[in-house]
Amino acid sequence: MQALKHDIGYLDFVRGWAALIVFVHHAAILGGGPSLFIGSVGKEAVNAFMMASGFLIYFQCSIGRTYSKLQNTSGIYNFYVRRFFRIAPAYYVCLILSLVLASYLGECREAIAAVLPGTATSMDRYYIEDPIQNFFLHVSFIFGLLPSYSYSTPLPDWSLGLEMQFYLVFPIVFFLLRKRFLVFLFSILFFMFFVTYFSKKLGLHYPMPTFLPLMFHNFAAGIVIAHLLTNKNICFRYHFIYCSVIVLFLGVGNRSLFMPALFLFSWWWICWGARKDLLVITPMLKTIFEHKSSKFLSEMSYSVYILHLVLMLPFYSLIVQYSSDSLFFWAASVCSLFIVVLASSYLIYKYIEVPGIALGKKLVSKNSNREQIAVKASG
Repeated sequence: MQALKHDIGYLDFVRGWAALIVFVHHAAILGGGPSLFIGSVGKEAVNAFMMASGFLIYFQCSIGRTYSKLQNTSGIYNFYVRRFFRIAPAYYVCLILSLVLASYLGECREAIAAVLPGTATSMDRYYIEDPIQNFFLHVSFIFGLLPSYSYSTPLPDWSLGLEMQFYLVFPIVFFLLRKRFLVFLFSILFFMFFVTYFSKKLGLHYPMPTFLPLMFHNFAAGIVIAHLLTNKNICFRYHFIYCSVIVLFLGVGNRSLFMPALFLFSWWWICWGARKDLLVITPMLKTIFEHKSSKFLSEMSYSVYILHLVLMLPFYSLIVQYSSDSLFFWAASVCSLFIVVLASSYLIYKYIEVPGIALGKKLVSKNSNREQIAVKASG
């Protein structure tokens, strides 16, 4: 059990620092920061978050009693309820806030683009033609399936639509993988790539990759690590096969080497915990991964991710005109803004996320009690 604690600590590290990297990435774009943080670094951080999500969902469903390994309707109900109340409450609050402020945020975005013309972007997600329809498509999370709505609010919520699609299909994926993991892993990945190819042939263009087949391979990477961790009897040969399949699909799907490299490191760290003491560097890594800052950032990561642009756009619209090429000025602005975002995110976490999670647990508990009563009555 101690090894599992370290593994979750590592996932806390990945989630927390991925959210921070996304924050810095947007700050570099909107605040005229160094090109090192612009490029694809933000996209890779979101990909890493998907891998962590795939791991945690598969891991929890494999070992937790709450979901009954998704083998009955009660377990599936509990799964959907817990996931919905983990994501929806904070998102709905931020969504309403962003739609109310959309026009103002659009003016802020235009002010930034006037100073930094290279950052100019489509303004459709700020000056929304039909906010009521947009609102309901996002509240229902259907927006991720529709190319024209995949990037249609001031929030970076495109990945939430993707996440909810993953939750929706996960019970089916989990059922198949528990039958014959390798066969269905390859079949599902191939099917997702086929759907991606076919959708492009049909002319479907997603401004942001909100359609699950486009990004399923990142979730699958986490699923494979969780499967190997929870099945200690799998020999190294199958470790090699599973990892080879995932590395292939990650490389082709993301067209970069970052996710294959992160996957291989994550697999090594999580699945070979008993051998970590063979290398001198691992005690230092363990200290980093399990530091309390990683746990705190992990807890704040969702609120930071979903809220930060609402605060960042006004902030940089005011100061970008006074900025210079000074790296120190930009770094100071990032630190100052992050303190504000972190404080605001903590309030959302404490007063919205935590109560939402508690409500989900309460509904699951009531469902479990009803099931126990029904079993006793039938007996």
